[in-house]
Order: sequence, then C-alpha cells, then structure tokens
Amino acid sequence: MMTKKILLISIMMFSSFAYAQSVPNLIGTWDVVSAVSASSGTEEKQARLVLSNKKDSAILKLVISTQEGGAFQGETSWRDGLKNIVVGVFHKDGKTLTFSSDVGVGTGYVANDEMEFCSASVLTTKNRASCTQLKKVK
Repeated sequence: MMTKKILLISIMMFSSFAYAQSVPNLIGTWDVVSAVSASSGTEEKQARLVLSNKKDSAILKLVISTQEGGAFQGETSWRDGLKNIVVGVFHKDGKTLTFSSDVGVGTGYVANDEMEFCSASVLTTKNRASCTQLKKVK
C-alpha cells in the first residue's frame, strides 16, 4: 500500500514538473505590433460605438513581472495612462493562455517571442472587446 502511495505521489510530482517545463518564459516587456478593438456603452449607460484597427486602440504594453511554471502576473498599460494588474495561466498545450484583470478577462496564444492577447470587459458601464498582437522586446 505504501509503495502505491509513493508511486502516485512521484507521478503527480513528475507530471506537474513536466507541465511547468513546457511553457515559455513570459517575463519581460511585450510591445504592441497591431490591434483591433470595438467598444460601446451598455443598455443602461449609452455611449458611442467605436471600432478601431489602430495600433493604439487596445493595450500598448504588457509587462510580465512574475512567472511560476504555467502561472504568471503582470501589468497592462493603455493609451490613456491606465494600468491594470493581470494574472493568467497557460493551458496544457503550453501555448494557449487565459487571463483575468479587474476590468476584463480573455485568452491568448504565445509562439516564440510573439503573443496574441484578446480580452473582453466585465464592466457594467462599458462593453469592450480587443485583440492585440505583441512582440517581446526585453
């Protein structure tokens, strides 16, 4: 019985180690290459519709400061000077990610030094969706 427990614990430890080894290192600064966004008000709070393909229409920069295996934390910077803390995790494939912040949730994809970062707002005052292509610079 004890041997089975040791074997099970060893397999679990190895599995999490293997999972942690399969994700890229995100720590550093990621700058925008291109972006697309859509925003509007809500039924309760009407606002003008804004559709944009401009480079600065979504996040301008993402700085990942901490990463432990498949989990990370960082900060996004926006054109208006607003900054948001972001936390995220990698999916099992080691390339797809899911993240959350105070103002939105989203998904992304990482390949080499390029990242796609797509998000949607969770605000009751604004509807917003965007996808940003980023390149790691540091």
